[in-house]
Amino acid sequence: MAVDKELYEFHFGSLKGWENFDEKLDQPIENCCVMAMDFCSYSAFVRETSNISLAHRMLSAFCDGARDILIESGALVDRVQGDGLLAVWGVHEKVDAANVLNVAAKIHKLAKETAKIWQDSIDRVIETQGARIGLSYGPVTLLSLPSAYPGFSLLSEIVNLAARLEARADPGTVFMTNRFENLLPFALQKDCTSLSDEDNQRGLKLKNVGRVQAFKWSPKEESEDRKES
Repeated sequence: MAVDKELYEFHFGSLKGWENFDEKLDQPIENCCVMAMDFCSYSAFVRETSNISLAHRMLSAFCDGARDILIESGALVDRVQGDGLLAVWGVHEKVDAANVLNVAAKIHKLAKETAKIWQDSIDRVIETQGARIGLSYGPVTLLSLPSAYPGFSLLSEIVNLAARLEARADPGTVFMTNRFENLLPFALQKDCTSLSDEDNQRGLKLKNVGRVQAFKWSPKEESEDRKES
């Protein structure tokens, strides 16, 4: 096997699909969803934190908690980068777009809770708090790299798309590509807003990508959910 069993279980959360995972390597896997996310103002929080162990605990609380949410949803957690994560759905099972947004909402809630605890431990008010999330949809290739950790690497243009959208996203929101938005049930599509730059041309101009049709979605606050119920 190209990928070690323990590493596979770490990235997928279980051994489901491990025995035939080699068959999926080095070829495009169609219809995947990539999520890129990061914890807002991490550097600002760290600068105001004299206790390094506190900074480590807060980052671990977010990254470990987000990883658990992703794994539970069936995602492949490709890697943790600093204060953010990259995840993929569609390697083994069909992408459930509504479930992906539910995951995003849980991660936003976790980020807000983590930021609140951290804010209560420092003096300076950190104004930008929460998480930023970018979503894209399309083919990905799991490139076999037996000599490198974890035995494979994610290769896809939609990885770059998700990362660029995450970089443009407002705190507490999800920026998504048009193809992902098309997967959503109509009830969720109604909550999405088409994005454009200040030049009023359709779509967002993303660095090293070009202009992309994109949409913005924000999870409802718990108070709004209670009103509707």
